[in-house]
Amino acid sequence: MFSWFTKQLRGIYWPRLLALELTIACAVMYVGNLALFTIALIMVLITWIYWNRYPTPLSLLIIALTSLAAWPMGLPLVVLSTVLLDRSLRLGNDKPWWFYLTPIMTSALIALLLQRPYIALYLAIPGVYIALMTMFSIARFYTVRITLTPDRELSITAGSIINYRLTITTRPRLRALIRITTPRSIKITPNTLRIDGEAILNASARYRLGGVKRPRIRLTLTDELGLISTTRVVMHPEITVIPRARAALEVARGLLAQASATGGEDVREVREYVPGDPVRRIHWKKSVKVRKLVIKLLEWRGSIGPMLVLTYTTNPEALDRIGEFMVYTTAEAVTRQSIIELHLLGRDGNLETYSVSRTNYFEIMNKALGKLESLGVELLGGTDAANIFDTIKYAAWLRVKDIPKEALLIVGQGVFVKPLCEAVSNAICISV
Repeated sequence: MFSWFTKQLRGIYWPRLLALELTIACAVMYVGNLALFTIALIMVLITWIYWNRYPTPLSLLIIALTSLAAWPMGLPLVVLSTVLLDRSLRLGNDKPWWFYLTPIMTSALIALLLQRPYIALYLAIPGVYIALMTMFSIARFYTVRITLTPDRELSITAGSIINYRLTITTRPRLRALIRITTPRSIKITPNTLRIDGEAILNASARYRLGGVKRPRIRLTLTDELGLISTTRVVMHPEITVIPRARAALEVARGLLAQASATGGEDVREVREYVPGDPVRRIHWKKSVKVRKLVIKLLEWRGSIGPMLVLTYTTNPEALDRIGEFMVYTTAEAVTRQSIIELHLLGRDGNLETYSVSRTNYFEIMNKALGKLESLGVELLGGTDAANIFDTIKYAAWLRVKDIPKEALLIVGQGVFVKPLCEAVSNAICISV
């Protein structure tokens, strides 16, 4: 029984008990005044029934009731009712400081005009308290240092998602309600939380284009009493976004290294090593397992025909996707065959042809990526408003008529690839 009573006192129930005790004390003090005694009894009943639903309005009514007590007996009652107001605000408040301060200080001024200085003094106690707490919160909110710290280095490829944990730290220690607003590329959960100096959040980021990103995070801070809210903007830790094409180059480096070790062929099975077999074809891992030297038996893979890349797009994201596809496909091609013909068609009609092999692969890919161009336009209804690209789209066939069409692979943005592919019926078209 004692433990239950202690739990209630430490929880949300002790303010209700204090409110009842204050109203009962007022009723006892106002026994000689029928009107005040009746009001106090009504307040006892209302507090008993409605405290859990309306703690803050009832706290204000109790302040008004206790301020009518005679001097100096009302002083401790008003102090206790101010404590009650503090607790009721902490239970939940969505009204600003002036909503409470204005009626309290107005009542105190009226009491002075009516020559009731002790009532004015009583009302000044909760009024001064609200004013001081408001100024204290404003000062803390504008001087606190807020930092965001991720649990690891943030580096991703454009278009992919990275999940991480983000720690919010305040110095000096701050207790407040925080609402977090992020740009569309960043998601943080939960976006509303109570912080006590530090909090850990789950975050994810996704960017469509490469670069070093430093997004701005907007934090709305609300003090524990709910009286004041301020907005702070903090910088999110740097996120390194690697362009798709550059990430593809690193993958291609591994593909070519593997192809050099196997001669560009697939491992079908192994057989025991005999003198005269190439040492580079020894399957060392398998040899250790079976305790004798074995070599890889390989089979050749198919070939890829010439590739035509339309180097112009309407936006940077499509440009990056085309570069990524070009890098991957040419890397796969040169692992299957010695040379692949790569044709780059620019928007001005300039056609450049490269013979790509393993030895010059990275040199040519860097040149080819430098040829890609974003036109920076917005399409309306699948085309540009002025149809200024009709010449680019429908004259492309004339520029590539001398390229062998057998097994031709055409890569580009859909709005430019479609008319060309309609003219070259036997080509393989990839819209990126």
